[in-house]
Amino acid sequence: MIDARLLESLDNATKDCISCGFCESVCPTLPASDYDLSRGARGRVLLGRALYKDLKEKGATEVNVADSFYSCLDCFACVHVCPAGVNAGEVSDIAKEIITATGSPLESQKKNVATMIVNSTMKYGNPLGLRKKAASWSEGLEFDGSSKTLLYTGNMYQLMPFSKSMGAMKAKLGNRAAERIAGYFKSHPQFIKLSGMFQDRTTREEMENSLRNIYALLRKSGADFNYLGEKEPYPGTFLYDLGYMEEFKEYANTVADLFRSEGVRRIITIDPHTHNVLKNNYPGVVKNFDFEIVYYLDLLDNKMFEPGEEDIEYHEPCYFTLREPVYREPEKTLSLAGNVHKPRRSGKNNFCCGGPSELLYPELAHSVSERRREQLEAGRGRRVVTACPICYANLNRDRDVTDIANYLSEHIKG
Repeated sequence: MIDARLLESLDNATKDCISCGFCESVCPTLPASDYDLSRGARGRVLLGRALYKDLKEKGATEVNVADSFYSCLDCFACVHVCPAGVNAGEVSDIAKEIITATGSPLESQKKNVATMIVNSTMKYGNPLGLRKKAASWSEGLEFDGSSKTLLYTGNMYQLMPFSKSMGAMKAKLGNRAAERIAGYFKSHPQFIKLSGMFQDRTTREEMENSLRNIYALLRKSGADFNYLGEKEPYPGTFLYDLGYMEEFKEYANTVADLFRSEGVRRIITIDPHTHNVLKNNYPGVVKNFDFEIVYYLDLLDNKMFEPGEEDIEYHEPCYFTLREPVYREPEKTLSLAGNVHKPRRSGKNNFCCGGPSELLYPELAHSVSERRREQLEAGRGRRVVTACPICYANLNRDRDVTDIANYLSEHIKG
């Protein structure tokens, strides 16, 4: 039996669609899937409408909808062109929650890879059970253990080297074989730590360099903060994104309790996804989530940067430009050190990097990222700078993309 609240949400999210197709003109996954209509924004809304009717009238559905909704990048580009204000990303989020809800008639459509990640996160506080490896970047650095301000990496930079390798492995094995392997791991999460053997070592070095540069930029700006090291938990972003809302609520409260036990009052975030989940999702499931959430760029001393003449191409993270409120600090800070340019698909017409689909649909993610790379390069010959580790890992095919922290570190005075 599906919660009536979920059905009502699905009804409200889909009923205003007039099937005009404007959303298909901006949806990154439609061309990337060779125009499979079920993997485009309009197709997802129409499937959502059909799913609502089936569940409302019959309590079940014979239509396989999982691949359509799980392949959505949640970039929210569609809502900015829809004359009716319909958001296919929101439809996908509701549908995923329906699929994963306890006792759902769609339970057979769950993805083993997704459940594997959820089970490991719930057990270890990290999607791959690699908390020691996640903290290794901080070796030799000093932190203020008495500070009520916490530098919170959210493990996102640290997970990218493994996500990249596992996505490539899944693409080679094929979806069926990968799902079988994940089916074993989801029942035996203790073995998921073996994934620590599979990583893109160059990406790991680059990500750890970014983390150390973020630390250095903050310290040069006079910020004092603590870091939890191996105790630092992943924020549970995948749980939310994959629709496991019951698990997300339980997990988010566990993370919040840890913050309280450590005396944390202010949290410095360093990536768009972690910032979003703490700022916008935790307050809805954690009672009295009264921590101050700040993004690290807001704490930097802008006077420490040396103006440069280099022309750079800035790729905007979707969470900063396609969701409200729009966050422009990366572009403003970059402009202090170089001449910032943006591709045609930017702002409210931004084009996603494809990264959020890397683990479940690596071939789709690769296709989206190749299209984005074409837009960014387009004969300009400029260095591409990103402000998100997922964008960085997915776009940096030829080691020609720079993380914003690394670029800013190159332009410190003196």
